[in-house]
Formats: sequence, structure tokens, C-alpha cells
Amino acid sequence: MMSDRSLGEELDVVRLTKSQTIVLDLLRKNGMNGATPKQLLDKVSFAPRTVRYALRKLLKKKLIKRVPCLQDMRQWIYVPA
Repeated sequence: MMSDRSLGEELDVVRLTKSQTIVLDLLRKNGMNGATPKQLLDKVSFAPRTVRYALRKLLKKKLIKRVPCLQDMRQWIYVPA
């Protein structure tokens, strides 16, 4: 996981939308426990497609990564990179 300083420098270069920033902040607060898209939806008032889009863009920018959920292998858990 990136330190706050290196994350700040990284975010200066990478342009994030407001929804992407909020999703990234929530994932960083959860730490290495991560969150599923459903858990993120419970915390924000975004449409499901907005959360999915934000997660997809954050994955593409390598700011987060996804790991299989061991309790339910149909889901992914998203954690900060």
C-alpha cells in the first residue's frame, strides 16, 4: 500500500473524478481488508454503475487491485495498491 505522501504525488499526476476519489478514499480507510462493490454501495449514494466505473478506472490506473473473496468466490474484494 502506498504511503500518504507517495499517494498524494501520484494523484497530482493522475486526474480522478469525484466519484473515483471518494471510492479510493473508502478503500484506503478499509486498508488491506478491502471492500466489495456492494459494501461500497452501502456507504455512498452513487448509482451501481458509477461505482463499477470508478473501480474499473482505478484498476486501470493501478491505484487499486482486486482479489477473490474467499467467502463468496463470485465476488471480488478491492484493496488499495
